[in-house]
Amino acid sequence: MKHLALVLALGSMTAFAGVAGAQTAKTHKLTGWIGESKCGATMHTPACVTKCVNAGAKPVFVDTKNKVWAIDNTDAVSNYYGEKVRVVATVDSDSNSIHVDKVKKSGGL
Repeated sequence: MKHLALVLALGSMTAFAGVAGAQTAKTHKLTGWIGESKCGATMHTPACVTKCVNAGAKPVFVDTKNKVWAIDNTDAVSNYYGEKVRVVATVDSDSNSIHVDKVKKSGGL
């Protein structure tokens, strides 16, 4: 019985830690463009990025400092391949990825 209580206690602490971590995640407003994983920080035309994504490359977000971020919800940017954009996203610096909440075209960087 003590073993079961210990397992349940550890499980609850782990679950609580996950919830607490989720509450501290912050969204950021970022400016950059939507590229693809094959070419990374090199900006290409929408047609070129679309062709590479259709061939298996993953869409990525490239910020104004040319840092390449994986996008964990790539459907959110499917209409913006090769475009300069502004996004509101949750950033995960540990995994170099973002979750895009909002995206719109940007006039210039």
